[in-house]
Amino acid sequence: MALSGNLKTMLPGDLLQWLSLGQKTGTLVISNKRVEKKIFFRSGRVISSASNDPREYLGQFLMSHDYITEAELKKAMEVQQQSGILLGKILVMIDVIGEEDLQRFMRRKAEESIYDIFLWSDGDFYFVDDELPQMEMIQLQVDVTGIIMEGTRRVDEWNRIRELVPSQGVIPVPQKEVDYTDLEEVEEPIVRAIDGKRTIADIVLESRSSEFVVSSTVYTLVRHGFCSLEDPSTSKMRAITDEQAAAPVVSGEFNEDDEIQSLLTAAQAALRTRDYEKTQRMLRAAQNLDPNHPKVRSAIKGAETVILGELRTQGVMDSKVPKVSRSLEDITQMNFSPNEGFILSRINGQWDIGSLIKISPIRETDAMLIFHKLWKEGIIALE
Repeated sequence: MALSGNLKTMLPGDLLQWLSLGQKTGTLVISNKRVEKKIFFRSGRVISSASNDPREYLGQFLMSHDYITEAELKKAMEVQQQSGILLGKILVMIDVIGEEDLQRFMRRKAEESIYDIFLWSDGDFYFVDDELPQMEMIQLQVDVTGIIMEGTRRVDEWNRIRELVPSQGVIPVPQKEVDYTDLEEVEEPIVRAIDGKRTIADIVLESRSSEFVVSSTVYTLVRHGFCSLEDPSTSKMRAITDEQAAAPVVSGEFNEDDEIQSLLTAAQAALRTRDYEKTQRMLRAAQNLDPNHPKVRSAIKGAETVILGELRTQGVMDSKVPKVSRSLEDITQMNFSPNEGFILSRINGQWDIGSLIKISPIRETDAMLIFHKLWKEGIIALE
């Protein structure tokens, strides 16, 4: 391991430039909270990337650009599960996308994944010399200098955006019709998702785009009078706050390690009593204190394994088909988090849980917990 550190002491642009100028070959691993990204270099150029964030999977990225539908992604992923062939190649084989377009989107996906790192306020990294994945990759040739310039530009733009679009909790409200011929392909799903009810967080999920791309699009729409921004209702704000799970107040006499250990102990106790929501809250609170603390990361991984096993034992299995069991009138009166609302809106009485998770930009554990909660509260039935 030739290089390791934290993004607070070595900025992403400096890190990428060091690897490029040194003509390095190997894998750069960068992690922040539950997201881990890998950037693969050959002779100082980026040849591919990978991420454990479902929102950055190829299928989700293609949907964010209005290139494939959920049904097409579901079909392709079923073929992938049976054949083991790369998803991109399957999409070419079934004539959903051409080879040239696939290469273009793969390159853009890799770039967007790296740009996102420039907006991280924290993150650990390490570089492994001469280590590249053994699995087959669709190799790209991405210019590092261009990435650094665009990533730096986005940092400046993000500060401007935040002055007008302060958080994921605000609601864009349409004011006049947008001419779709003037939009870029990534902007169309975002504009379609703006209905005067969805928050920025909802639109991020619905459009499958990043928070930066959604906020940037909304920023432009507001500046040109196509929409305005409203504060969400108290109940909606509460749902978003619950989703993000801020850390509870702990005595000031504790140091950070004491606070983390206290939260991890509380998470373990909640897990033993099968209070999965509290388990997640305690783990996220510990994660907020130190996103890359080894004990926190280990506890999250272990808890998620236990939770998934227990949920399946209780009957929330991939093969079960969820069906809405409450009236539309009842549901519209309920308060759901953005993730819960997304999952609920995709339940059609035909697709099973496994299929719904595959086409979702939500992490498997989080999605399974949502199905479990909706089932326990009688909002859905499992058949």
